[in-house]
Amino acid sequence: MLDGDDIRRLIPHRPPMLLVDRVSELVPRRHLVGSYTVTGSHPLPPVLLLESWGQAALVLIRHDRPMPDVLTGGVPVAGVFEEIRFGRPVWPGETVEHRVRLTRLLADTGFVEGETVIGSEVVMRVGRLVGAVRPAATLRPAALAGVSDGKEST
Repeated sequence: MLDGDDIRRLIPHRPPMLLVDRVSELVPRRHLVGSYTVTGSHPLPPVLLLESWGQAALVLIRHDRPMPDVLTGGVPVAGVFEEIRFGRPVWPGETVEHRVRLTRLLADTGFVEGETVIGSEVVMRVGRLVGAVRPAATLRPAALAGVSDGKEST
């Protein structure tokens, strides 16, 4: 249903941190099935497995409101992770399938749950993730308010 180009038009993540290859099923405001094939020579760290699942969740939450640029579209922020359970390691060459269900959507805040599987084996469960989109300017520390291009303004 969605390939890498489609996904890059929806969310701001880019290689090497774009961790969703395709979306095979998307029911707006309900659920999504997305996948990622692990490359490299080491197992996928659990934190990156969770990041990959979170990116799939962001595609579900934002599919009708694309945000390919964080400076104009906002910054996706994961606020709460609950009941995360990891199974076995995910090895290079394996393709994980993320199953994400939207349980609630309030403005730019989404509540999602789901799991990641390889075949019929669950390798991660997410009890709940609460994510939001916030304007980039509101996330900058006050101390950096006068900083532009790495140089302080006078």
